[in-house]
Amino acid sequence: MSYCRICSGKLSLIIDFGKISLVGNFLKKVKRIKKYNLSLNYCNDCKHVQIKEIINRDLLFKNYLWETGISKSNINLINELINKLKKNRINKTSKILEIASNDGSFLKKIREKFKCFVLGVDPAKNLKKLKKNKDVLTLNNYFDKKLSQKIKKKFKFFDYIFARNVIAHVPNPNEIFSGAQNLLSEDGLFILEVPHLFNIFKDNQYDNIFHEHIGFHSLKSIIDLCMLNNMKVLDIELIKSQGGSLRCYIGKKNNKRKSSRRINSILSMEKKIGLYNPKKLENFKNKILNHIQELKNLMKDIKIKNKKISIYGASGKGQALMQFCNINEKLVESVYDKSKLKQGKYTPSTNIKIRNPKEINRKKIDYLLLLSWNIKEEILKQEKKFIKHGGKFIVPFPKPRILN
Repeated sequence: MSYCRICSGKLSLIIDFGKISLVGNFLKKVKRIKKYNLSLNYCNDCKHVQIKEIINRDLLFKNYLWETGISKSNINLINELINKLKKNRINKTSKILEIASNDGSFLKKIREKFKCFVLGVDPAKNLKKLKKNKDVLTLNNYFDKKLSQKIKKKFKFFDYIFARNVIAHVPNPNEIFSGAQNLLSEDGLFILEVPHLFNIFKDNQYDNIFHEHIGFHSLKSIIDLCMLNNMKVLDIELIKSQGGSLRCYIGKKNNKRKSSRRINSILSMEKKIGLYNPKKLENFKNKILNHIQELKNLMKDIKIKNKKISIYGASGKGQALMQFCNINEKLVESVYDKSKLKQGKYTPSTNIKIRNPKEINRKKIDYLLLLSWNIKEEILKQEKKFIKHGGKFIVPFPKPRILN
């Protein structure tokens, strides 16, 4: 794309990463796979940060290997959100829609708790076949304004529409907002969660940059999308998801609910750190390049001492970081991940076999590089035995360090 995905302004370059493989392209056998250009840019007009390269969405999402319900941390976030929904007067007469419903974990819990009507929309054919998703009514499709018209004909309006960790994945987020606006009841809530650019920028979380993640959102960018689609932000929360995310409560433009003071506070925080400042955005390149070198040096120092390193976490962000830093079989022995959809396969481009974490204590591993660092506490509890026997974790962000 040559123009901004929100306002159509012209783009300026922050950093060109060259070519990398798609981070969800796990293979059964080691072989060379196609790589695609990847660059980070910002809009000269609205300052929205985004990548320029758009991949065929079916390559990314029709066979999707990330499952919401596999992580206890994700389930805890879902339970916490459900408890908050009680205060928003959700009940058995409420109608709920989730955009990008994934394996159905969230909607299943909502229906069990409130006995209300739920509908999911998700393009991943493999996830729709999962047992836990079979009980949830799901449209196997991409959500946009056109699909919202079809949904409206059949199901009318919805009281709550959720879009959790999806808005960053779409080339035209205005389609999501206009579709949600079309289906939302007059006093309904559109609840959106997205990784916060503030944390990505402050903590140097450049592993979030890969082809699935097209846009990197500030609160300002969400407000801009609302204004373009006759909506407004009513309230905002900072949540722990994905290394630090925004949870936005959005209503139609004429919603009578009073907007929270937190909105101006977070906008002020974003402006202060430089999220709307071209010079500070362009300087992000130097922070990234320095971090890549620091992580490489740390791992090489460990290898010189004849210590064995493996990796925990075959997440998308982990696969991006491995490629940016050229972490391959010369540096690490194996990758461990709880997802059965990934086990037995090889990491894209770096070609390291993914194994079940149950095997960790059978191997003589000295260090685990924690690439699912956003659920660090969960993994540290899970791998107590590894730590007890002298194993150590390397955490990459905000600076590469060995946990004591």
